[in-house]
Formats: sequence, structure tokens, C-alpha cells
Amino acid sequence: MHGVNDKVIKLLTYLMKSWRTSLLLRTGDRMVESDRIRIGRGIFQGDTLSPIWFCMALNPLSMILNNTAFGYVIDKQRRTRINHQLYMDDLKLYAATADQLKRLLEIVSTFSDSIGMKMGIEKCATLEVKRGKIQETCMGTTLMNQITIPPLNTDDTYKYLGIRQALEIKTSEMKELFKQRLYKRVNLILKFKLNSRSLFTAINIWAIPSITYFFGILTWSLTELREIDRAIRSMLTKYGMHHPHASTIRLYLPRHQGGRGLMNLENVHEGNLISLRKYFLKENSPLFLSIREADDRITALNLSAPEHHDTRRTREDMIGEWNAKSLHGRYPSHLKNNNHVNEVESLTYLRAGYLFPETEGRLIAIQDQVVATRAYMKNIARIDIPTDRCRRCAQALESIQHITSACPVLAPRDYLERHNSMARIYHQKIALRLGLLQNETPSYWYQPKSLLQSQEYKLYWDTTLVTDRGVAHNRPDVAIFDLKRKTCMLLDFAIPADDNISRAYSEKVSKYSDLAFQLRELYDLRTISVLPMIISVNGLV
Repeated sequence: MHGVNDKVIKLLTYLMKSWRTSLLLRTGDRMVESDRIRIGRGIFQGDTLSPIWFCMALNPLSMILNNTAFGYVIDKQRRTRINHQLYMDDLKLYAATADQLKRLLEIVSTFSDSIGMKMGIEKCATLEVKRGKIQETCMGTTLMNQITIPPLNTDDTYKYLGIRQALEIKTSEMKELFKQRLYKRVNLILKFKLNSRSLFTAINIWAIPSITYFFGILTWSLTELREIDRAIRSMLTKYGMHHPHASTIRLYLPRHQGGRGLMNLENVHEGNLISLRKYFLKENSPLFLSIREADDRITALNLSAPEHHDTRRTREDMIGEWNAKSLHGRYPSHLKNNNHVNEVESLTYLRAGYLFPETEGRLIAIQDQVVATRAYMKNIARIDIPTDRCRRCAQALESIQHITSACPVLAPRDYLERHNSMARIYHQKIALRLGLLQNETPSYWYQPKSLLQSQEYKLYWDTTLVTDRGVAHNRPDVAIFDLKRKTCMLLDFAIPADDNISRAYSEKVSKYSDLAFQLRELYDLRTISVLPMIISVNGLV
């Protein structure tokens, strides 16, 4: 009927005859396997071909039903009649009379038997409506094969495409059900030990679709959607993955733009409405025309309205709002507006998403300047504390900038260790790349040797480079000599405050210019370069 190639039909026939499975049962420490069980009919759940195959098997049923004279007339002028809705194995029949309904059911039952498919009678029910009211009846509909389909009582509902309904959809009950399902799934995901990117991806593709599936069917207000978004953020906060005062906007931006990639329900809802409206408005069949005329503020789509105002916030608007914040906006301002900052490299850790969500959440809180320093508590949170001076040096205002890059008590040990930790990672990677090391050691254990060398390369670590004439700065963090090509590269590392990136870069270049000149003359080098390796305290590269 569908014009499928004979070779494909023969292949499918052969495959279906060979379908088999076996059951595994664990008993104590032993695993018992059953004999092979042949599968005589049905299709595989989760298989990519099976849904197409199933639809092809049911298409003739839809054609047969459409070719009958039975059904309910929804528009007398256009003679628009409807007798069924079908999505995969969910079928809803409409008829003008009880006799017509019985005939439609007979067709479905006969067709199901002919293709070896069973009707799930326990999930079936009939509903009789007269003048807009459900009619109570104790008699079911009995078919020729003695199957009886029970009636739906006044207070009962049935599920069609996941929504419980009767004469109308039980909107408030369904909303509460879908919200609880969403929260349950988010809660389950947060308990798994996923890395940050995987966590937000899982929420986006498994949890959030459990509610977005019903956008456009149920009417949701902005207040309800914002409440759900707020509840998800509260759950993230509970598990330590989002600081309660960190940027909300940033949470919903893509990772390559400095955000964390969570879907915003307000925007998703609006996108679904626009997409569904486009679908209904472009079709011009009598059925669609009748639906459009009838839908005057009845559904969330409001199809009778000629236009729909798009209320989605664009990424540009969200980034602009993020930048405009006095505290939250400092990081994106340095990221976007400093010519020396490599935005792509600076956001590598977010795009890769390999950090624990808790770690990433804390880093974001630091970048957003909302960590509970004394300056924040006294001047932003308005908490009455005795002083806002640094608790280590007691000299300056205890701000994020002071703690991460300007405290004289932390500088001799903590800042130096941070600098050396960064330099050690680069030293080991370079040594491995040049073949000066064979095995990689975890960075927290790695201790560089002052000199690693081969016939081609020399790699110095924090070593004084002796020259004919004395120079003020002759001890770069790393020096690489390529003996074959007669080139040299001087690497020096810095972790300045975000404000000082440009100055740190210029200082490093000028600092070693004399040493570079002396080394070039002394070793007759073709080229020598000074490469400042700078990552700011907030991770700007």
C-alpha cells in the first residue's frame, strides 16, 4: 500500500522472524539465563524504525474511518465532520449517535484483530454528551466479538496523550500534576553525581519537557511559569549548585556566552505558542478553518486573534540586562570590553562543563561578586557588623577583589602557590609535548625539575638565565630553547585582578625585553619571544 521496496519488505520479514530474547535472573551471587524466547509480534520500544513501522500499520485504519459517513459535524456551513483523532496507539472516536459510535468501534476492533493488535479495553471508555452535559449510563458498548467497553462516569476522567479529561480538561489538577512530576525529576537529577554540563543537559532534555509538552494545550500565566522557574532555582540552591544571590539571567544564557544553559520556561512557553499558532494558521483545510474560527480565547493559542505579540526575551536583551547590573555586570564587562581578553578561551570551562555543579556554582558566585565578604554583608546586604575591614590584614575593605589579588597577608604564600600551581600545569604539558617527559602525573603532585633537556630542546623552570651583561629581570617562570631551529620562548605567568589584565600583559613584555635581547645575542638565536600567560582571578584568559 505504501510503495515500500520489495527488498526492504523481505528484509523486515526475515528480521521479524528472527526476533528473540532471554531473561536474566540474579539469585544470590549467581546469574541464571532462560532459554531463548521467540517474539511472535509487536515492535521494539526505543527502536528508531519501530514508530514509522507502527504508523504505517495504523494508517489504513485512519483511511477507513475517514471514508465512513459517521462522525460529528463541527461546522454545518463547511460540512466539516470529525470522527477520530489518532496519535500512535492513542485513538479517540467521535460520533453523532450511540449507534454510529458502536459501528466505528466495530471497525477499530476488526482492524485490530486483522493486524494482530489487541485493544487495551481496561484503558477504554465511552462518553455520551447531550446539550453540553455528560449523560449518566450504566450500560457499556458491547461489540460483535463480545468485548464490552464501559461508560465513563460523571466524576471520572480518562487520559488522552497524557492529559486527564472528560467533557473538558481538568486544568488545575493537570497543572499541579505536571509541576510535581517536573520537580520530582529535577530532584532525581540533582542527586546524581553528574558534571555541570551533563546536569543542566539532563534537566533540559528529561525534566523540563515533562511540562513543556503541555504548553499550548493548557493555559499558563506568566506568574505560574515564573513560580516554576523560581522553584527549580530554589532546588539548585538547596543542593549548593546555585548561589541565591547570583545572576538569575546568567543561569539561562548559553554556556558559550558565559551562562549555564538552563532552559527558561517563560521563553519556552512563548516559543511553543508561536510555533503551534504558525502550524494552525498555515493550514487551510475546512477542519482547521473551523477550529480557528471557534477558538476565541478558548485555548492558550487564541487562534481567532489575527496577531500574537512575541514576548520572548532575546539573548541580546538578556546579555544587556546582565551587563547593566552593578555587581553582576562587572564580569561580563571585562569579558566583552577588554581587547586583551580571549572570550572563547575564557569560557572553555563553561562550554566543556567538566566541573562539579557545586564548584561551578561557587565560581559563578565569585564572578558575580555575591560571596559573603564583609564589604558585601555591610554595604550590599545591609547586615549590621562591627567592621568591613579585611579579617586577614585589617587594612583594606574586604571585597572580592581585595581577597583574590590585593591582600598583603595572602600574597607571600597563597597567591604564590596559586601562581606556581598554574605554571606547573603548563610546564608538564609542554614537557610531555616536547617528549621530555613520558608519563603524566596529577598536577597536584607534579614537581618540575629546574632543567629538562634532550638533543632538540631545553626546558627551564624558574631558573636564572645567565647573560654577559646583567639585566634586572632574568628569571622567567619557563624558558624553552629549540636547539635545532635556534629559537627561544620565555613564558611568564600572572594571575591579576580583572581590571589589571592589560597592564599585567604590558608589564610582562617590557619586563623581559632586555633579557630577550641579551639571550639572542649570546646564543645567536634566530627568534626569541616573550609570551605572558595571564589568567585573571576570575578566569579571564
